[in-house]
Amino acid sequence: MSKLSGDAVNRSFVVHSFNIHRFVIAGVTVASKFFNDVFYTNSRYANVSGLPLAELNQLELQFLLLNDFRLVISSAEMQRYAE
Repeated sequence: MSKLSGDAVNRSFVVHSFNIHRFVIAGVTVASKFFNDVFYTNSRYANVSGLPLAELNQLELQFLLLNDFRLVISSAEMQRYAE
């Protein structure tokens, strides 16, 4: 797992029209797990999105690593965006 995590951290991730759907499904998967006690499995999300399960698992991990596993926005940070 540490090698996988290291690989995900060291690679850059550029969003463009050919991969935006991957970024969105990774975000939906993480958000579903964060906000709900009962959620679909990654295999279900992979099936719906048309991505292989291994790729979705990798995308989910990379999404979390890119966000430093911080899924909550503080009030102060939210206020900065409002200004």
